[in-house]
Amino acid sequence: MSIEEICRKYKIIDYTIMDDGSIDVDGSVDLTSYELTELPLKFGVVTLDFYCRNNQLTSLSGSPDSVGGSFYCNGNNLTSLSGSPKSVGGNFYCNGNNLTSLEGSPKSVGSNFYCSGNKLTSLSGSPKSI
Repeated sequence: MSIEEICRKYKIIDYTIMDDGSIDVDGSVDLTSYELTELPLKFGVVTLDFYCRNNQLTSLSGSPDSVGGSFYCNGNNLTSLSGSPKSVGGNFYCNGNNLTSLEGSPKSVGSNFYCSGNKLTSLSGSPKSI
């Protein structure tokens, strides 16, 4: 399936395809409750919110590098935050997964960081600034 077909399927609009095959989105992306086991595209910058909650994701590979709003990956089967955005302007929700570590979490979160309902034994690897 082409990038354009995938964007149509998931109702992603106002996007730009970058030279590396990733897409930047001027707006929000909502991939909630599609029973995804992996993200269907590689995202670059998403200017508003990014929702990939309530799926069956085991990895955040393909997540945006930067999210201007909030990032929702809660309610999946994640054991790691590797691949998560480097920066999130709003809230970061990773609650309700199977995380044992916060390694790979964003370096910077503009508001709140929600990580309850996991199997954490330490907060090591959490964001540098919240």
